[in-house]
Amino acid sequence: MPSSPSAAEESRRPLIKRGALTATFDPIEICWNGRRVPLSPMEAVIVAHLIKRERARWADIRQVLVDHGAGGDTCEVLVFRIRRKFAALGASDPIDTIRGWGLRLRVERDARGSRSLWIGATEVMDWNAEA
Repeated sequence: MPSSPSAAEESRRPLIKRGALTATFDPIEICWNGRRVPLSPMEAVIVAHLIKRERARWADIRQVLVDHGAGGDTCEVLVFRIRRKFAALGASDPIDTIRGWGLRLRVERDARGSRSLWIGATEVMDWNAEA
């Protein structure tokens, strides 16, 4: 008979890391070099999508927004806000706009100098840590 999961196992969330950026899910949160980026839920959806895929056509991004209950026509405004929030943290702009095509993630090196993609790792949530 399988044992019930421990509190530590229940507090784990899926994680995808690409260079200095990390996306965790349920709910989606984005971190830059370990610091939480204060993105709205829709902004976080866009960044998480780019972390997963590294690039996306405008039509794909609009569809992702629609799938999450937002208007597809809000994409450009959301990208502007994402850039502003990363700049406020001292981070470089994480998004390249490819004219007439879509967006590409700028993969900044992490503290160890890596731009590698990690998929399927997990994090342990520290519920007592300050946001």
